Amino acid sequence: MKLKEFGKSSMWALAPVFFLFFYVGAASAMNPHEEQTKSISAYAMGVIHDLNGDTENAISAYERSAKYKKSIAVRLRLGADYARLGKLDEAAKELESLLKEDPQNVQGRYLLALIYTTKKEYDKASKEYEKILTSLSKADPQNIEIYGFLAQLYYSQKKYDKAIQEFETVLSLNPTENADLVYLLGSLYLEVKNRDKALELFLRALKIDPNHDETLNSLGYLYAEDGTRLDEALKFVQRAVEISPTNGAYLDSLGWVYFKKGDYTKALEYLTRADSLLKDPVIYEHLGDLYFKMGEKDTAKKFWKLSIGLEPNQAHVTQKLQALDSL
Repeated sequence: MKLKEFGKSSMWALAPVFFLFFYVGAASAMNPHEEQTKSISAYAMGVIHDLNGDTENAISAYERSAKYKKSIAVRLRLGADYARLGKLDEAAKELESLLKEDPQNVQGRYLLALIYTTKKEYDKASKEYEKILTSLSKADPQNIEIYGFLAQLYYSQKKYDKAIQEFETVLSLNPTENADLVYLLGSLYLEVKNRDKALELFLRALKIDPNHDETLNSLGYLYAEDGTRLDEALKFVQRAVEISPTNGAYLDSLGWVYFKKGDYTKALEYLTRADSLLKDPVIYEHLGDLYFKMGEKDTAKKFWKLSIGLEPNQAHVTQKLQALDSL
């Protein structure tokens, strides 16, 4: 649910025609004063340049128009065309100014979000997307898709409580249950440490789709982590691996179930296969735990260090290394 970057070539392809309608309605309301006439004439010339693909001259025309009247239409055009030329700071400045005057302008807010994304200012971009989606959800409260986008956005920001709220809204509005959605909601409850609710939702997802491999894997892994119902855990994860045999995360889960069952030979087989497909701190930690149980302390230390190397802030793995050094 990361926000994607947009390339300059494709991102602004529609900019020349995007805002043409704004001045059409505005012109009829203007008084026939000279400055207004000059502003509209320069704006029209800018549109013509845009339609001919001449962005630099279009910007010059819009800037002339702005000297007489810096309307919302002119700001939108300038923002879009500055962005097309890669002048992202100038584009952002125009659109930020526009939104101070017209906070409800969805077009301007969307363009600004794209610019922030291109500048890799993802926090700022996320805030703009959130404002857009929140506004749309108020305008169309039955639109399930909007709540889903909001939930994904909140998930990417690690605002799990808000993401849960949006997904719960989707479920309440959706008469036909969707296994993917129920699974995602269960995963969110795991993030907020509500394992009982997560288990309830995973089981619910499997009732909807008994072959939902992500749910099979997650449910089996949870049982393995708890050290309970290991035979069921094995069946769930084996089924997930049958569905997706090259999924490193599923192979890790299967190896972990065998580890919990005390079958270290099979655990090593599947954890090694997982490592060959996916370089992941959890897999390295599991391999370290396995080698430690097998009495190979130096190898265990190696894998725990690899885990820390990929994800340094793992206090529990650091504690394992410290305990090993004290032996």
